[in-house]
Amino acid sequence: MDHKNNNSGFGETYKKKKNAFYLSSKEIQLRKDEASKMLLKRRADKAELIYLKLLKKGVKEINIYENLLKIYKNQNRYLDAIKIFKKLITLDSKYAIFSIELSNYLLKTGNLKLAIQVLRDAIKVNPFNENIVAYYGKLMIDIGSETKAIEAFQNILKKYPYSFICNSNLGFISFKLRKYSIAIEYYKKALESSPKNSNLLNNIGSCYYETKDFELAIDSFNKSLSQDKENLRALNNLGVIYCLINRYDLSKKYLESSLFIDSTQTNVYSNLLKTLADICDWSSIKKYLNIIKKKEKIYLNLRPFTLLALEDEPLNHLERAKNTSKSYPLKESSNIKINNNLKIRVGYFSSDFHDHATMHLMNKVFQLHDKNQFEIFIYSYGSQNDDVTKNLIEKVYSFKNINTFSDQEIVSEAKKDNLNIAVDLKGHTKDSRFSIFSYRLAPIQISYLGFPGTSGSDFIDYLIADKFVIPEERKHYYSEKIIYLDNCYQCNDNSKNISAKEFTRKDFNLPDKGIIFTCFNASYKITKVEFEIWMNLLHKVKNSNLWLYSSNKYMEDNLKKEAEKRGINPKRIVFANRLPIEEHLARHKLGDIFLDTFNCNAHTTASDALWAGLPIITVPGRSFSSRVAGSLLKALDLNELICSNKSEYYEKALYLANNPSKLLATKKKILANKSMYPLFDSKNFTKNLESVFKKVFLKEVNKTV
Repeated sequence: MDHKNNNSGFGETYKKKKNAFYLSSKEIQLRKDEASKMLLKRRADKAELIYLKLLKKGVKEINIYENLLKIYKNQNRYLDAIKIFKKLITLDSKYAIFSIELSNYLLKTGNLKLAIQVLRDAIKVNPFNENIVAYYGKLMIDIGSETKAIEAFQNILKKYPYSFICNSNLGFISFKLRKYSIAIEYYKKALESSPKNSNLLNNIGSCYYETKDFELAIDSFNKSLSQDKENLRALNNLGVIYCLINRYDLSKKYLESSLFIDSTQTNVYSNLLKTLADICDWSSIKKYLNIIKKKEKIYLNLRPFTLLALEDEPLNHLERAKNTSKSYPLKESSNIKINNNLKIRVGYFSSDFHDHATMHLMNKVFQLHDKNQFEIFIYSYGSQNDDVTKNLIEKVYSFKNINTFSDQEIVSEAKKDNLNIAVDLKGHTKDSRFSIFSYRLAPIQISYLGFPGTSGSDFIDYLIADKFVIPEERKHYYSEKIIYLDNCYQCNDNSKNISAKEFTRKDFNLPDKGIIFTCFNASYKITKVEFEIWMNLLHKVKNSNLWLYSSNKYMEDNLKKEAEKRGINPKRIVFANRLPIEEHLARHKLGDIFLDTFNCNAHTTASDALWAGLPIITVPGRSFSSRVAGSLLKALDLNELICSNKSEYYEKALYLANNPSKLLATKKKILANKSMYPLFDSKNFTKNLESVFKKVFLKEVNKTV
């Protein structure tokens, strides 16, 4: 019988088996000893030849395969090693553990497909090896194939229901898939095997955090710390959650404790800087920035949003965005072809389709999209729904609540809808699902509005801007191709109602007389630089006051202290609380001059002020975020309010404050220009936006023809 077609390449034919019969055990041992001597003399090539000859003779000894495997690994000949490995695991399944090392090498060399196959081969012969399955599971998670990982782990649970590795990994996968209640069940099952496991307790807390069960989350994080007081994740998580619920004192305490243990944690520095910026603790910000700047790797790996308001360095913003985008998981390549329908199918993705700044700007655009040319899909992954949401649902072709969807489920939903264009309205901001775009939701992927800067990724194709926020000479600071809109890039809703309620200064604890300098920007945007100028203005302008939006009581206290340091009575700083949008717009009439922040301008806040007739003074910087207010003013023909430097900013504010007639004329000009210039022309803006959608769509169609 001819066995030639069945041999494995190592000489397993009948003839070779017969040859082995004539090799005595003594002769085999002598040859193996010779090979060992060659290895000692660092003649691996000679040893390899001896071992291969023995295999050809039909000698099937495990140590021969082992030694060949070592030789190939030492020489980085991993393709040869894989051949040996496959033979070895058929002889003894315990050697399947080598699959981890081999697959790791293959991943490093870019051979994802073969790395997966090696692990699958190993699992076939040793399906209950938890370490191999765990490694395989992690890889499947990384490439977005969670289903495969779940299958492997659940298979082990059939035999070992209390497997710590499997239950904890299934908990992690369920968490990633946003199945938080299921994740808690798996984690608690794993906890039975390891009841004092600090990491498991922390993970359970993370599940509660995601479901907004903050009390249970805090309890779990504290339990984690009771088992390990130096659990860095638990310390960081407590810092994050206390920031979220406005307990900034505790947030700072836990984040600093975490850094005291390990001062190399980039994510903790990001969280701490956010906390400090929210409360305007500038001395601490300066302290930590000085520390971080000495650690360039950390400095350029901070979250992109963290430094937007703390520095005006577009190159650094680009590097941070690039570094963040590198963290997204490996993907198996997939090409999506343009769907050349009669209508262009556009999907907008965000968590902010409710009473939020994004909707205050975009609402009219969604209503005005040409339904004869476009099919508009809204993908909402936010947890909040209100009257604004209900109204939007009535106006668009398709509204999909994907809050509980995993990344893969969102990808499947988008592909099912055959999108031509996917628009990310969040970017690198809070509650973003930016990772979904790395899977390629549509042939054309565009960043717009939510994040004033670059994505730093190779999967976002375009960024919508105007030539003011991104001048031609600064395009190299952005990873995307720039789509330039005529006039201002920022859309506006010209149907926003301003409450007819007649507010008085007394309603907001403002003095009856005197100039009211105003800034309703979020507290994190306020830095020491602009605050110094504001205090100088209060010194110069008699009976003037500063009216700020109150983000939290800690920022109020800190800014009052900063005012007092500069000889200003803290009572001259008045804080405004949140109001419904219509009433918020109405109270702008009580302000006189809106003083913009520098590194990160007013965005929606600027639109609100101008819509209400309140003049804004701004100084454009170098970054996108520092040029937004200037773009809005330019589109309203108010170039005189755009200053070239901070000295001019101060002088302009001082001039208007001391010249009531000029200030009144400026306010009247704003109200007149609202209907004359493009900033609040929602219909024309929508047409311009649709024009660029058509342009990139046709470009993609022509590319694929």
